[in-house]
Amino acid sequence: MERVAFADLFRNFFGTLEACRTTYLAYGGVAVGVWGDPRETQDVDAVVSAPEEECPILLGEFARAGFAPGLRAGQTLPIDGWTRRRWGGRYAEVSLGRTPFDRSAMERRRRVTLFGMAIRVATAEDLLLYKLTAYRYKDLADAQAVCSRQKPLLDLAYLRHWASEIAAPTGKFEVPSKLEELVLGRP
Repeated sequence: MERVAFADLFRNFFGTLEACRTTYLAYGGVAVGVWGDPRETQDVDAVVSAPEEECPILLGEFARAGFAPGLRAGQTLPIDGWTRRRWGGRYAEVSLGRTPFDRSAMERRRRVTLFGMAIRVATAEDLLLYKLTAYRYKDLADAQAVCSRQKPLLDLAYLRHWASEIAAPTGKFEVPSKLEELVLGRP
């Protein structure tokens, strides 16, 4: 099966979120293209703010839009806060925004137009924190790109506050140290 064009995946996925009037923000490669260096991405990622009882409705809307559960994803959204859907040989990943940081990111999100469609994306600061929390090789490269492009505009007090808040309960103590390395250039 041939894969659909990324723009088609983008419009179908974010169009579904917009039609559901779900509070969401795009992060991942889509947001990196806004705040960092655009790069090829194969999927779309969003954090949604939805109560557990609305998750079956959201999953139903994705099914009506043609999105099928990805491998090992099933109906896991309300259970573990994450699901992967597939459509046209590509993937869409949805995470439930359950943390205080997610709620802050939702309040700060920005509306941008991509592929002729207005969507909500994480701010540069919030994207940077999501990337540092994931801490995979590609996430660190994305964080560096965001920091390189946005450094003079970044709210350092906000970043430092949330880096510490993320590290304490998760044990991801690399987040504050890597943040300092990126914004100050010191290891």
